[in-house]
Amino acid sequence: MNYISAFLIAFCVACVFIGCLYMLCPDGAISKSVKYILSLVFLLTVISAAGFTVKKAEVDIDFSPPETSTEALDTATAKYVYSYALQKAGIEFKEIEIFTNKAADGSISINKVVIYSASSKATVMNALGEAAKNIEVEIINE
Repeated sequence: MNYISAFLIAFCVACVFIGCLYMLCPDGAISKSVKYILSLVFLLTVISAAGFTVKKAEVDIDFSPPETSTEALDTATAKYVYSYALQKAGIEFKEIEIFTNKAADGSISINKVVIYSASSKATVMNALGEAAKNIEVEIINE
């Protein structure tokens, strides 16, 4: 909070000081040059006040990407594919669970898909089509 109040005090003082000098500015040919210089001084004052407060504050922003496992991404992708197929067929479901197996070579395969839906197994299997051909699909009616 001290940083914000320090910045606001510096900003207000700069506004008052530059405003007074601006009112004392002569009219005529030199008027535009003096107003331009006063505007630059005001801009530099504001930037230096902001820099002064930022130097005191320790801001730590982590720009590194979040750690995400490939297994979690693959599972999320599979859930999306199955949910899209069900929604496209007009089948309402509550949840989809994906069970995967990670092989020694790093590949991930889907073992089982559990779908919580009120629809019949034949309807759901028909909607999934090729996506459910080689995978065990269990339908839990609720």
